[in-house]
Amino acid sequence: MRLWDNAGALKRINNGLYVLVVLSLLAAAVVWMMNSPYFPIKSVKIDGQLQRLDAAQLQQTAQRHIRGNIFKADLHAAREAFEALPWVAEVEIRRMWPDTVQIQVSERQPVARWEGGGLVDSEGRAFDAPTDEPFPVFSGAAGARKIMVEEYDRFRAILEPTGLKIERLDYGQRAARTLTLDNGLVLRLGRLDAESRLRRFVQAWHEVLHSRADSVRYVDLRYKDGFAVRYRSGEETPAVPEQAASAANPHGDAEP
Repeated sequence: MRLWDNAGALKRINNGLYVLVVLSLLAAAVVWMMNSPYFPIKSVKIDGQLQRLDAAQLQQTAQRHIRGNIFKADLHAAREAFEALPWVAEVEIRRMWPDTVQIQVSERQPVARWEGGGLVDSEGRAFDAPTDEPFPVFSGAAGARKIMVEEYDRFRAILEPTGLKIERLDYGQRAARTLTLDNGLVLRLGRLDAESRLRRFVQAWHEVLHSRADSVRYVDLRYKDGFAVRYRSGEETPAVPEQAASAANPHGDAEP
């Protein structure tokens, strides 16, 4: 049977040609739209709660990377350019018909300075950015940054009733925590039960230590029930809250 005598085959060929024509027209339409002067970007909107980012720098970045035809603009390259700015945490860019590009910027929230250089944000990520703002100093293994941020927030909340601020958080061997406060006082929290130990300090601060704050060098809280105090004079005195005095053994139960 000849092809032109096969109605079914001719119909399939006809349908295939029709699909090819439609696809070709669609492709041509896309190419025309992407290169047409009739769809220019007329407006770029930048939104976000910005405190440290320079609005002029954001506008300059947008002007360099988002221009021309709205369909042809390389938003991926624009996103990378914005994310390369020091204070930018995340950025979302989208086209809004017919002539607008909207940019939503999230700013990094710095929490601390990292010993050795740079800053640490609220997600525990290290970054470099110029700032003269005072931040506490974190010191430890790079992999501990996130948990240090989380614990710093909890430690700060526990200390709030005392009015004391954390100036430094050190993560030593096996995650032994040491805090340096804004009055120069050093708190050795150790590896275990750091938050409960810090609460014990807060209680003792109001009951015992506040009146002698200027003479205290450090408080060692690495004991099961109590703590030890070293004074600036060199004197070292075991001390515990009164209600725990009978149970405490400050010289025998220190965590290594």
